[in-house]
Amino acid sequence: MVGLKRPRAEDSATASEGVHPSRKRRLDHVEANTALAQAYNDLADEIPSVRLRGAGDICKYLTTESPDQAHRTDAALDRLVKGLCSGRKAARLGFSVALSEVLRLAFSQSKSLDADDFTLAKVAEKCIHLTRPEGKAILQSNIALREDVPDVDWELYVKAILDLACHKDWLRTECSAMLYEYLDSGEGTKLTLTRVQGLVDALRQAKLLKTAEGVALWLAISERWPEALPKGVWAKKSPMSVDEQNSLKKILLGRSEEEDEETTNVKTSQSGTRQSHPSFVWKALLNWLYQRNVSHDFELFWHEIVERGLLHTSASTERKALGLQVVALAVSGALPAYLGLVLNESIVRLLTTQRSENSRYLFDAAKQVLDSIVARAKLEPEVAPRMMHALLAGGAFDQQTKTKTIESMLQRADETSLEGVVATFRMVILRPRVDSEGQVDARRRAYADILLNLIRLHKNKHSSGQFIAPWLKQVLQLLVDLGYRDIATEPSPPLADATRTIFRSRLTSCVSLAMDQPAVVVAGILTCILDTLAASWKSLSEPLSKQAKEVLRSAEQARKDIAVKIASQSVADATAAPAFDMLFGLSMLQVYNREADSVEALADLQESYDAWEAGAESSTGVVELLLSFVSKPSASLRKLAERTFAVLAGNVTAESLRSFVDILQQQESLSGQQQLFEQQDDGAEIANGDIDDDGDKMEEIVDVEDESDMEIVNGDVANASGEDDEEDSDPSSDSGDGADGSAGEDEEAIFDRKLADALGTAGMEEADADSDGSDMDDEQMMALEPHLATIFKERSKIASKKQDNKDAKENIVNFKNRVLDLLAIYVKSQYGNTIAMDIILPLTSLVRTTSSKPTAEKAFAVLKQYFEACNKNKSPPIPEDDAACFAVLSEIHEEVKLGGSKLHANACSRSSLFLSKVLVAKELKHYKRISKMYGALQREWYMDPKSKVHGSVFTEWTSWSLATRKQR
Repeated sequence: MVGLKRPRAEDSATASEGVHPSRKRRLDHVEANTALAQAYNDLADEIPSVRLRGAGDICKYLTTESPDQAHRTDAALDRLVKGLCSGRKAARLGFSVALSEVLRLAFSQSKSLDADDFTLAKVAEKCIHLTRPEGKAILQSNIALREDVPDVDWELYVKAILDLACHKDWLRTECSAMLYEYLDSGEGTKLTLTRVQGLVDALRQAKLLKTAEGVALWLAISERWPEALPKGVWAKKSPMSVDEQNSLKKILLGRSEEEDEETTNVKTSQSGTRQSHPSFVWKALLNWLYQRNVSHDFELFWHEIVERGLLHTSASTERKALGLQVVALAVSGALPAYLGLVLNESIVRLLTTQRSENSRYLFDAAKQVLDSIVARAKLEPEVAPRMMHALLAGGAFDQQTKTKTIESMLQRADETSLEGVVATFRMVILRPRVDSEGQVDARRRAYADILLNLIRLHKNKHSSGQFIAPWLKQVLQLLVDLGYRDIATEPSPPLADATRTIFRSRLTSCVSLAMDQPAVVVAGILTCILDTLAASWKSLSEPLSKQAKEVLRSAEQARKDIAVKIASQSVADATAAPAFDMLFGLSMLQVYNREADSVEALADLQESYDAWEAGAESSTGVVELLLSFVSKPSASLRKLAERTFAVLAGNVTAESLRSFVDILQQQESLSGQQQLFEQQDDGAEIANGDIDDDGDKMEEIVDVEDESDMEIVNGDVANASGEDDEEDSDPSSDSGDGADGSAGEDEEAIFDRKLADALGTAGMEEADADSDGSDMDDEQMMALEPHLATIFKERSKIASKKQDNKDAKENIVNFKNRVLDLLAIYVKSQYGNTIAMDIILPLTSLVRTTSSKPTAEKAFAVLKQYFEACNKNKSPPIPEDDAACFAVLSEIHEEVKLGGSKLHANACSRSSLFLSKVLVAKELKHYKRISKMYGALQREWYMDPKSKVHGSVFTEWTSWSLATRKQR
């Protein structure tokens, strides 16, 4: 049919038999060329295995016997040499490998083929003719090691490389690096002396011996072929000789030697130009110094070439950038003993300066050094203490540079290197390197903060089995030495009292950080501290009193008894024993810290422990001690109090719970503070200061801002009206007591009146009626002065008292917040305890009476947590005295009538409903009486338009009644 092709009946085999032989050869040739093209294409692949496969395919193709094998090899060389200059993907890497193998193959076949085409000289000439190659491929083929390669060919090849090196600075660096790497490689070491001598002669003819690259090659040759080096070039045949320091410095800095002698015919590289990375020469020089391992030689080189050369104060920014690159290179590979020389004082100062502001020209260059330091510390943690000593000698390095270099090193340190880190801190603290004595205290304080951060970063490494880690023990002993002892190694300058206080505070903070650790860890830390202090009684900077020593001995014996009981599991209450142990430990530390009433507190704790051990009631004394702890601005004492109270909450009695209630009901004023702490002890320390008998705030022993363990809570306490200067609206508050009894009069008006009275007593009434008093004589002014002084003094007293009232209110509010934290812990576990109901009314009242909104919210949160815990666990308390429970309910209803915020109404409503549920759950008949109480309250709300009762109280009661009735 027209337009259709008849299908071919023959199969492929029959068809191929019919192909003409000449056509078949052409087809085979095309297929071979296609495979070869694919092999060349594979040489540029970015995957190394593909590149190696391509090189192997080319070698297989060239090893196939063929009449034109020599032509194939020559064509392959041409193609591979040209491919070296390609910028496509990884072509240079792949073609370099293939060229090395093809050259090795070509020279091995030279005996059976036309050898004239495969001499080293011919290959070098081909490379020069075709392109400017990376001659490294020829070297990697190890042609230079073949004995059948004439020395003349080797010399021609080397000359070609060095001629290329003379064209450009970067070519000289690349060509020299190629030669250096080959000489330093395993194959290069097999070169004969004759061929090395030929290389040296070529370098000398090219006048490259006295260049930076020539120095590196000279050092490489001197290690294995010293006899190949000529005399008269360098003193003692070594460019690193002391006599050649000046010449070497000029060469490495890129200065030409042509002015002194004709040594080079090429332009010298100026090290002042910006470089992405330092030349191979610096690595070669540093490695040579490392291998020699002569500290004096390295120190001289580093000081003269790097510090006084590249990093000289008058050096250009580009040259300093190169210098910092060399420093980073040295940090990465220097011997541990040399790291202190590399990171010496001047270089660390430069790093600190350049990293302090991001506008500095060398800001990024300095970061390279810091990155190298962190990387080296991560790779070799054992060298971290050496580098850290260099950085910390100048102060708080991280703060000065706004980096986390020290923190990163500390974070990556292992337990072995941590011991070296602690030893480093001991050295820099005892002998700080400062420019003036005024910097000493600030620097030591910074070191104390870093030590604390060290413990924080390694919280998971505090213990090793049943014992604390050795490095942590060293830290604790160091803080004890610096905070309490007159140590044998006298610090220079001596430790100031304020500095000792800082170290004591940091020691307490260490205990605070461990409070969330297992009890055995906390006990181990306290034991380590107390044992060190006990062994240092004779060397304490402040000797202990006789009474203090007695209570400390008694407490130490109690801790030993507790440890024995815990180990033998012979104690009935397994949780209370560790709690008492922690209480003893921190109370003893308070005695060593000379805290107010700490000796008496420890004695009281001993009595409570003895009572607990005898099976008697002991919670009252323990609660009083815990309250004294939370009244102080110490995080560790607060954490200890909370942890201990959580353990001992089940032992709390109604009398003990009354201590919490008394604090919550206290007035938030100066008089309230006086009344509260007169009950505990006249002059007891609270929150931010001590209170004396006159109510004046005593000077604090410790600066709050200096204490990491100090807690600064609500720097300004806002009252309900949002005005800080007004006192609570409670009529019993003494905030309005004026010095002259005029409580309702404005202070400015009082001041103006008194000032007018004083002016009147000065004889102003004798002046003419028309006089304005501006013509007072000297006698009148002198007579007026005492009156004015008295007035202004009284005004100052009023302002001071006003500030005292404000501070007192803040102190009481903070104390109440701490008590609420303890009560939250209590209701979490003791929600089913009947005595827990005693806190309902005080907490409800506190929501209304407190001047702090956060405190009101916290009080309501404790109530809410208590009620929800009872509902969730379905175990409400069962009151023993129904009359007392009804009395509390009645008080709650009276509290509702007082009005207040919406939060207060909600607290009253929920408290009333909870008490009602408890009473009805005990006996259903109580519902009738409760409903009458709600009815009376509702009638008053309805009949009195001015009633402050909130309607939500009745809606929640009604909703609950309907819900429970349906359930019944």
